[in-house]
Amino acid sequence: MTKTRNPSPADVGAMYDGFDKMDVLHFGYWEDPDDETPVAEAADRLTDLVIDRLGVTAGARLLDVGCGIGTPAVRMATRTGADVLGITISGKQVQRATELAASQGLGEQVRFELADAMDMPFPDGSFDSVYALESIIHMDRPQALREMARVVRPGGRIVLTDMYDRIPAPEGQPSLIHFMTEAWMMSELIGAEDYPDLAAAAGLRLVEVMDLSEKVLWRTLRVVAHQLRAQNDALVPEQIVDRINAEEPSEALDLPSLLENSRELGCQLVVLQRD
Repeated sequence: MTKTRNPSPADVGAMYDGFDKMDVLHFGYWEDPDDETPVAEAADRLTDLVIDRLGVTAGARLLDVGCGIGTPAVRMATRTGADVLGITISGKQVQRATELAASQGLGEQVRFELADAMDMPFPDGSFDSVYALESIIHMDRPQALREMARVVRPGGRIVLTDMYDRIPAPEGQPSLIHFMTEAWMMSELIGAEDYPDLAAAAGLRLVEVMDLSEKVLWRTLRVVAHQLRAQNDALVPEQIVDRINAEEPSEALDLPSLLENSRELGCQLVVLQRD
C-alpha cells in the first residue's frame, strides 16, 4: 500500500467540480459476462440493490452521503416515495443534482446540500436510513461511519458500497491500487474482513456483507478500459488519465489492459444497523 493519509475534503470536492462532462458517477451491476446492459441502466441496478436493503417507505427521511449528480437520489425517491437529502463536497454537483431533481418534478422531495460527511451539520437521529454509493472511498472510514451512526435513528439502516484491497499486484507489473488511490484521491484501502471491526467501533451492527467484485467492480473497469481505448472520457475524466500518466510516464504502461485484467481491488456492499 502506498497511500497512508486520507485526502482532504476540499481537494476531493475540487476534483469532482472538474468532472463536469460525466453523466454517470457510480459503478454498474451486470448479471453475467454476457450482460450488455448500458452503463447508466447498470448503475440503476446497483442503486436498486441498495434500495432493497434499506427497506424504506413513503415519507421516510433518507440521507445520500456523497450524492454525486443526484441520479441515485432521484431513483430512490421515485421508487420508494421517501424524502431524500443528498450531501456532497462539490458545489457543482449540488447545482447539477438540484437541476436534475427539478427536471423530474421532485424539487421538494429531493434536495441537495454542500456538506462534509465526516462532520455533518445535522442533529442526532435526523434520518430513518443512510446510504453511500462508493463515496466512502474518499473518507476516513471510522469517522464517516461514526457520523452516519450518529445521524441515523435507532433501528435505522446504513447501506454502502466500498472497495477493498484484495490481492497483491502480479510481480513485475504496475499496481492498480497505486494508480487508483493516488489518481482518484482515495483513502487507504481496507481488507475484505475489516467491516465487523469498523461497524463495532462505530456502534453499529453488521447485517450483511456481499462481495460485488465480479458483477460490479471488475465489469465496470472493463467498460472503462473499452472507453479509454475509444478515447471516450464519459466514465474516466481526462484529469484522471492525465494525473496517472504524469505520475507513471512509462511507455510500457497500458492502462486499459491493466484495468481489464487486474483483480487487486474488490468491492463490497455492506449493510449496517443502529440498534
